[in-house]
Amino acid sequence: RDVAMLTDLVRCTVVAEDLKQVGVLVAALDARSVVGLASPTDDPSDKPEEDERTLRITSISNRFDESYDDNKSGGYRDLSLNIEVGWTMREGMVSFERVRDWKALECQRHICEIQVRMRSQHQEIVTKGLHTRYVELRNKKNA
Repeated sequence: RDVAMLTDLVRCTVVAEDLKQVGVLVAALDARSVVGLASPTDDPSDKPEEDERTLRITSISNRFDESYDDNKSGGYRDLSLNIEVGWTMREGMVSFERVRDWKALECQRHICEIQVRMRSQHQEIVTKGLHTRYVELRNKKNA
């Protein structure tokens, strides 16, 4: 496998109570992203100026979608977002930079994964090891 394609070295899980909370999270990320997810209900005044955006949403996998066949993932469902960030080191501190400045500042860049799960399934995933099963199935498929 090509290590340059690694996108989840940094990963976090957000546990949501319902799909409305998932929507709020996605909208907040969209407002801070240069790529984002446009929606007919977007109010441009709610978004920071393009110049201030510090994230780039590079991909989204929506395993909550009703059309998603969860047999492909061993019953595992979530929303997975890959978020690209750019940073520089200043006086020994990491500074996340605006996307428009990444090239000029020769920023280091990395793609991080944010997994969003429902609380009801999160507990099951943890106690029954569903994530391990999902990884095994995914690795077999990609072998």
